[in-house]
Amino acid sequence: MAASKHYRLICSIVAVGSLLFNLTIIEAAKDVVESSVAVTKFPPSQPQKKWPQRDSIEDFLSDRRYLETLVNTTDILTKSHWKRDSSYTKSWTNEDWERHQIKSIHRYTRHIQSWFSSPTFLSVLPTILVSVLWAITCMSAVSRFRSVENFVNKAPFSTSISSFTSPISILLALKTNRALNRLFEARNMFGLFIRVSTSLSGLSVNYIYQPIDKDLGLLVGRYLAAYGWCMKGQLRGEDDSIVLETLLPPAESTWVLSQQDHPSAIVFRLRSIVADLTKRGKLPNAITKSFEDRLNELERAMGVCKRIKASPIPPTFTRMTSRVLCMFLCFLPLALVSTPGLKSPLAVLVIVTFLSYIFVGIDEISVEVENPFPLLPMFSLSSNLEQKVADQFESYQDMPKSR
Repeated sequence: MAASKHYRLICSIVAVGSLLFNLTIIEAAKDVVESSVAVTKFPPSQPQKKWPQRDSIEDFLSDRRYLETLVNTTDILTKSHWKRDSSYTKSWTNEDWERHQIKSIHRYTRHIQSWFSSPTFLSVLPTILVSVLWAITCMSAVSRFRSVENFVNKAPFSTSISSFTSPISILLALKTNRALNRLFEARNMFGLFIRVSTSLSGLSVNYIYQPIDKDLGLLVGRYLAAYGWCMKGQLRGEDDSIVLETLLPPAESTWVLSQQDHPSAIVFRLRSIVADLTKRGKLPNAITKSFEDRLNELERAMGVCKRIKASPIPPTFTRMTSRVLCMFLCFLPLALVSTPGLKSPLAVLVIVTFLSYIFVGIDEISVEVENPFPLLPMFSLSSNLEQKVADQFESYQDMPKSR
């Protein structure tokens, strides 16, 4: 009778704790929605632009400024980083690094304070609650049924549970390391996009815009400025039409939007411009080779991103990890109950809770990082690429002329 009252008290405590957790989740979810989900809005209608017969750098910069006014009106132009704590989904500044590398006591305090609003915590909380409820069920069965108690005491759960930790650790290490490699590889490719696009815009300014054809030179720059946004749109499934219609002449934007693969269409169009100038003898072969080498780099980096997007870590790893974790969490309460010297039901619940959080949390992180593109600071990377391209043309206006 006393044991029954004791377990009813534990169940009541867990129920109250679950209610408090739910209230915390509701408040934290509001913050998540406000900070990471774009509010659906219709972008302000752009006045029907009459494209001039001759394009100019001022027109190019003006179109960029208009594009900046559309921030947070469409998915592709919306910042999606987590605002309440340090996040990989934004480009870091000196202030971010200073805040990240503060003294450990302050860092730990901040991380503990943001624990219940952590997206990872919110993701694994249902699994943790199921593990706790299973532990309560196991303890209740052991205390109420003598046959179950005898079985648990005779079975070597407390000694054999340690054999689960090695395969779980190996699976989690393999999966997490592979997921992080995908994340870093994708980030390197976007760095390559910025470097190559900046180089191509510099070549366009000096070898097409200045000596041959200002309209064609600016057209190359406009395509390069849109390239990062198009990659973001393709990798995240976002509509890039507003960017293309803002930065490109109507005929060009209509053609790109009619293509299935917008980034590949941009590279193809740039290559056709270079090829046409070379055929007409206006572009030296050495400069053509420089253009081609950089376009090949763009295609290679684009292919790597598409491979990462289309080819996940073999799902066998995820399935096997989930199954082993489920077996571990299933036998863990029985092993703890049968452990000599561990008689406190509350201690069992605490151990189950934290072990569930640790192992399931690591697995959740590896699954999240496996698809790196939602985690990359793609808004700032695309904006940075666009800025670097525009800087090449803007700097040409102020650059001292060679004698």
